[in-house]
Amino acid sequence: MEDLLLRFGDELIPHIQYVFQTRDSTWEYFMLTGLISRLPSECLRMLKSDLKRILEHPTDSELLEEMDEIIIPLLNKI
Repeated sequence: MEDLLLRFGDELIPHIQYVFQTRDSTWEYFMLTGLISRLPSECLRMLKSDLKRILEHPTDSELLEEMDEIIIPLLNKI
């Protein structure tokens, strides 16, 4: 499924941002470890503010999911 979705490139960004707005940490985790980790750096740049928010101001559930360990390498790709 990810291979198919990756073809849409930056058209995915609003949909990914919607996932972040839901504050559903399980959904965020699987998006970060799957689809988002495979996005090109130009798409990651478009998500930078969302990624930084999770890193700098995580919810309790985002802390439990240890998302910082996933986000730091993604930000380093930018």
